[in-house]
Formats: sequence, structure tokens, C-alpha cells
Amino acid sequence: MSIAASSFAFFTLMIFAGPHAAAEGPAAQRPTPQTPPADPDRAAVIVPAQRAQGPAGLSSLIADVLERNPDLAALEQRVFAARARVPQAGALPDPMFEYGVLNEGGPVPFQTLGKNGFSEVYVGVTQEIPYPGKRGLRERVAQEDVEVERLRRDTRIRELVAAVKETYLEIFGVQAMTAILERNRRTLDLLERTAAVRLSVGEAPQQDVLDAEVEVSRIEERLSILRRRVRTSEASLRSIARQPVQWSAGTLAPVAGPKELPPLEDLRQRALDTHPEIAVAAREGSRGEFAVQLARRELKPDFGASFVYHNRGGLDPYWTFGGTLRVPLYAARKQRKAIEEAEASLRGAQAAIDARRLEVVSQVDQAYAAASSAREILRLYDEAILKQARLALESAMSTYQVGRIDFLTTLTSWIRLRDHELAHIDYVVEYLRALARLEALTGLDLLQ
Repeated sequence: MSIAASSFAFFTLMIFAGPHAAAEGPAAQRPTPQTPPADPDRAAVIVPAQRAQGPAGLSSLIADVLERNPDLAALEQRVFAARARVPQAGALPDPMFEYGVLNEGGPVPFQTLGKNGFSEVYVGVTQEIPYPGKRGLRERVAQEDVEVERLRRDTRIRELVAAVKETYLEIFGVQAMTAILERNRRTLDLLERTAAVRLSVGEAPQQDVLDAEVEVSRIEERLSILRRRVRTSEASLRSIARQPVQWSAGTLAPVAGPKELPPLEDLRQRALDTHPEIAVAAREGSRGEFAVQLARRELKPDFGASFVYHNRGGLDPYWTFGGTLRVPLYAARKQRKAIEEAEASLRGAQAAIDARRLEVVSQVDQAYAAASSAREILRLYDEAILKQARLALESAMSTYQVGRIDFLTTLTSWIRLRDHELAHIDYVVEYLRALARLEALTGLDLLQ
């Protein structure tokens, strides 16, 4: 039997069965048939939560986070700001206007205008023109900055989504464990009543009842711890999604994984192709290449053109045209050092690409190993451990009721099944968390 079918049948029975399901025989343990997942290629390591109207879904929580988280709004504004810098980087320098008065023969302006040849009023404009290619390279550097900011925003989105999934699965697992403990408490109540009846007729010692009461108290302790974990996780979700203080997760909807894991090589390649942090490093490398070209181009001189109109009053006006040349006279201390800076930044960006690729591949390998290991253990639980533990408890309870074994043996079987069921939930959550990490690394939809 597959992990999917076994897990679904087991949890449907254990969570939704009546209070005495564990004490009834196999013929009575028939869970209500469930509708299979709509997609035949998808999972089915499923841990249903307790039934409730309108269970909270993972997709709705993610949508709330993407809509309300202020970090994303801030990063979006940084993208807008970077985009606004692109035309600025490629624009010409502002022109410089000039005006003045020349007065021949006296210090008072306009006193000799139109009388002496060197008295005049003039206005002019000077425009600096960068060496061809500089403006284009500056614009390309600014455009790469836009892409870097956009990819950083996408990185933050993946981080937030991964945080939501991590917290969601924490609450999800705790709710499943709570359901198991509640059902086990009902089974223990049955054992305690049986021990009390046998005590009343002198067939069992007082110790049997006391042992059962101790286990009831231990269940209450565990339930208290689980409730605290839920409150802590809900506080984390409220912080991420900026939910109001009174917000509560409620009953969460079931989560499933794929029927089969994609091949590891495919996941590695997908992560290398789509992971935004690798894309950020690549864009920073591309920006570095343009920055090096620009730094080298800064060794070229910039030009300037000027035009001045001279008005001499009643005398004929005249015009002057001129130009300027900005020479990199101190290139050894300025432009060449800027080239060294740009080349060093480029080498650092290229090294960061390789480092980030290795890190992402390592993370994919670790998440894949965790998912594969958890999946194999779940198969062992579904096909052997849980079946055997349930049968052992059923046999022990029926044998204890007729006085053929002692209470401690029956209680030990109950404890063993309870611990196996809780461990099974741990492995289910571990499996789903590993899938969530793979989603964050590859961008694939593995959870449903």
C-alpha cells in the first residue's frame, strides 16, 4: 500500500472515529470513504486536521502576507526608485547659461553701450557633451541596478512564502498531534474504566487505576505544551502577515506532497536556473562588466560647446562660438584607480556567482535527502510499524478484558502506539517541510 493511501486511511480513522474506536474490533474500524485528490499524480502524505467549517488554507495565508507585509512595499519602492534613475544616468549634463555687461570708458553698466565698440551686453549657453558611449554605459549600469532590486524583491517574496509555509506546517503538525492525543485519551479512559471495574470485583490491583491516571495527566501535560506551540506559531504568522492581534489560525486545511519526488538533477538545474539569489549575483556581475567598461571610457575626454550673443546697442552685434575639452590630466590618481575599483568589484561579483550556485545546490541536496529519508521512514510506518502497533493494542485490550494479561502489558501497548503515531506526525511534517524548502529553492509547486 502507498504512503498516501495508508496515511489517509489511518488518520481518517484515528482522528474522526468515535471515542471507542480503539477498543472495538477490526470489523468496526471502517473509516468513511474519502474523496481522492483531484490530481492523480499528487500526494498523498496527508494529515487531515479536525473537521471544521472553512478551514484556513495555505494559499490564503500566503496571499495575505504578499498583500500586507511592509517589507515588500519597501522593496517595491526601491525598484521604482532604481527605475527612475535610468533616464537620469543617460541624460546630458545640464547646460550652463551666462550673461554679462562689458563697459568701455566707465564703471557704470550700460553708460557707454552703443557708443564705444567694446561696450556690450552678452548672453550665452555652454553644453557639456560626454565622450561618445559614456551616457549609454551609465544607463546600462543603472538598468542593471533596476534588475538587481527587482530580483531582491523576488528573493524576499520567496523568503516570506517559505516562512509562512514553515509556520503553517508547524501549526498543522501540532493540530494533528493534538487530535491523536485527544483520541488516545479516550482510549485510555476506556482502559481506566476497565481497570476500575476489575478492581471493584477484586480482579485487578489499585496500581492499575493509578497508572492509568498518571498517563492521563501526562497527556494533559503534552496537550498544554502543544497549545503553547500553536500560540507561538500564530504570533509568528501574525508578525509576518501583519494580522491583527486577535487573529487566530483556526483549523488548518490538509496539505499534500507529490506522489513521487522529481529527480535530483532536475531539481538542481531548476534551482540554478530560477533561484533569485543566483540571478541577483549574475546581474551584479553583469553590472560590474558595464561598470568596468564605463571606468575605462572615463579616460576619454569630455567635450563642450558654447554660443554667445553680444549686443552693442546701436552698433552691429556679433556672435562667438567655442568649445571646451575636459582632459583627464590626473588619470593616475582618479580614472585608473576607478578602473582598478571596478575590476575588483567585478571579480568579487563573479566569485559570488560561483559561491551562490554551490550553496544553492548544497541546499537542494540537503532538502532532497531530508525528503527522501522522511518518505522512506513514512513508508515503514505505514506498511509495518503502525499496523503492528494497532494490532498489538487491540489484542492486549481484548485479552486484558478477560483477565489473561496484566494491565501493565496493555498500558505498554497503548503507550507504544501513541508514541508511534506522534512520531509518524513528526516525520510527515519533516517530509512536508523538506518539500517546502525545495519549493523555495526551485520555485516548483510541490505542496498542495
